[in-house]
Amino acid sequence: MNRLLSHKKEMAAFWIELQRETFLKRGYALANGFQASFFVQCIESTTADGYEVFIEAKMEHNYFKQHVHDLDERSVARFFKLAAIHHTIRMMKRRKKELIWDEMKRGLFFVFGLGDEEQQMTEVLYRCALLYQTGFQELFLKTTARYVFNERTLDAFSFAFIGNFWYNSYSSFMGSFTGYVPFQVCLERAANV
Repeated sequence: MNRLLSHKKEMAAFWIELQRETFLKRGYALANGFQASFFVQCIESTTADGYEVFIEAKMEHNYFKQHVHDLDERSVARFFKLAAIHHTIRMMKRRKKELIWDEMKRGLFFVFGLGDEEQQMTEVLYRCALLYQTGFQELFLKTTARYVFNERTLDAFSFAFIGNFWYNSYSSFMGSFTGYVPFQVCLERAANV
């Protein structure tokens, strides 16, 4: 049993690194300097999150680690995509006067190779975040379970864990993205390139 779990963790690390490299190539290819910086940092932050929740963290009710046996290349890719969607929507909500959604979503769609259904899902989530702020979190948590692991129901512990995870993931990401350079300066530098 431990050998199987060890093998699954090795495969999880392999898929995390594979997706990291794939998405980084696209992130660095963006002409928009702000978007390139934003999405590259998002990828690096999601890589760290993936290692933590799928491989390293030994905490009770870890929804993601409970699904380590279900991980494959597709589910790890979807984990990265969902993190990017989440972080982009949360940032857009806070910075909608400084950024243009149509421009950010083009970068998001390109870097993460979102297909038509994934693009529609992103638009629904974005509209929900803007129009129904209290409903966004619940919809996003349910989307996480369904999109990544094809689960249609969540128990209370899983629901709470996923909610806490996304909150901390975004906070950590933004802390590293703007840790040394304020958000406004990032925008100004990108505009002057």
